[in-house]
Amino acid sequence: MIVVIRISFIFVIILPGLLLAQIGGDPGAVYEMATENNIYVGVRAAGMGGAQIAAGEDGSALWYNPALLTRVRRIEISGALSHQRFFNKTKYGTVNSKQAQMNKTRLSSFWAVLPVPVEQGGLSLALSVNRVKSFDRILRLEDKNGWFETPVGDGYGYGEDDIGGLWAYSIGGAIEISRHTSVGASIDFLEGKDTFSRLTDEVEGAYYYSFRSNLEDSYSGYSGKIGISYSKGSNVQIGAVIRFPTPITVSQMYDDYQDDDGDISITYPTEAEYEYTLPFSFGVGTAFVVRDLLIAVDIVYTDYTQLEYKSGFSSLAEANIAVERNYRDVLAWSLGAEYFFPEWGLSLRGGINKDPIPFEYYSIDKDLMIFTAGFSYLLDRTLKMDFAVNFLDWKRYDPDFEPVAKEKFDVQRFYVGFTYRI
Repeated sequence: MIVVIRISFIFVIILPGLLLAQIGGDPGAVYEMATENNIYVGVRAAGMGGAQIAAGEDGSALWYNPALLTRVRRIEISGALSHQRFFNKTKYGTVNSKQAQMNKTRLSSFWAVLPVPVEQGGLSLALSVNRVKSFDRILRLEDKNGWFETPVGDGYGYGEDDIGGLWAYSIGGAIEISRHTSVGASIDFLEGKDTFSRLTDEVEGAYYYSFRSNLEDSYSGYSGKIGISYSKGSNVQIGAVIRFPTPITVSQMYDDYQDDDGDISITYPTEAEYEYTLPFSFGVGTAFVVRDLLIAVDIVYTDYTQLEYKSGFSSLAEANIAVERNYRDVLAWSLGAEYFFPEWGLSLRGGINKDPIPFEYYSIDKDLMIFTAGFSYLLDRTLKMDFAVNFLDWKRYDPDFEPVAKEKFDVQRFYVGFTYRI
């Protein structure tokens, strides 16, 4: 059994663009973390399940629907922090591994919006820096509960750590083209990093095996969006947004160290690079206002079978066939609500977001659901504090192990931000 496990570990090495020819189109070679791991931009959005295509009213509109920037009538500067608590518990065979945990506190978002005085209608310009993907993740697997941390006697333990994320540096604007209609556009420059570390330890009698590897991915790319917003009176708002295909370049650095019962082998840092393009994404949303209550609904469609590799593979055709085989199109939706208490300067928020994972090789027990809540409080006429909390969990079956490992993930995210309007 230990030999089979070790073979599985070796095959899990993911170096897209270099290893596909060697591993015969293994699905892991076309797994791209940038197709999932979404996080909310803006604390208000984080409290409302991300339903902002029609309901946005702050600088986060630059990310969700730039047409809504015309709703910002005063100069706005905003910043936020996020704290994530990531939990993993894996069942392998009959053994439930000890729960693993990773905590990370990050800068979440910063933006500035400048309304431009015009004779008629509205015009707003904006720029922002937002963390749009979180790669922070932990996984632990062992044949005895607690053996990974305290390796006493025979046993094995396997671990994965991902640390990093993807940032969007955005600039854009919006203009009112009629009394009820606004249009907007933005350009997003993407940059980020993910450090993926694997570690394996096995002990069987006098035999010992240890393996350590590090894969560092550096991301760069660009994209753009156009959006439109329409208001029917003061009670109904409609929005639509199109995100254009997103070319991404991934530069990699890989190294490893193996101790096979005293037989040492080292792979010194090896570089690689490959490119792929994420497909179009289409979103629509509507918001209803009844006195002090706002209810918003968004739907976003993306066909990830159209993800296309451009370079870095020995056979691009084989890589793109693997994409069609292992990805699916997804329909994500968000439902959010906000109630404003004007006498207190307080807003309460809640939401739910279905955010399906498009990569099908790791079969998902259920689509990812995110439950959100939050509030905002006006500290004075110009300064507002926002807070939000997210809860999400999912289960995944990993066929890279024999028998298949059942991996359970629970995530808690907390956001706090301040907005200053002049």
